[in-house]
Amino acid sequence: MKIFPLLGIAVAAAALCGCTNMGQMGSQEIQLAVTPMNAACTAFQHDTMVGRSDPGRQSITVPRSPGATDIVCYADGYKDKRIAVVPDSPGTLAALLTDVGPVEMAAYPARLQIVMEPADRQGQPR
Repeated sequence: MKIFPLLGIAVAAAALCGCTNMGQMGSQEIQLAVTPMNAACTAFQHDTMVGRSDPGRQSITVPRSPGATDIVCYADGYKDKRIAVVPDSPGTLAALLTDVGPVEMAAYPARLQIVMEPADRQGQPR
């Protein structure tokens, strides 16, 4: 039968397509509830800036990554606040499927609440 060779070619092609897409993990929008509301936040992965907060939408969009993303928030009169955000661990099934084809990466939390501390005195360095 001719179906089996074609099926083998289709499976191989699908596996190869999955390998090329693994580097393109996409991005994720994280909703931010920051105090004070006028704070600006920047995201870093491996010491490279990968996103800035959008104050109008109160969110930040970051590339998905299996590692941590650092979010640094700053505002006049407040100490800078740095937090490390890590994605949820993928399940065992997802880890097994990665060798076969594309699997959606684990996601960062959908919402973060960040409370910044007031600066101790006027003009104090952050």
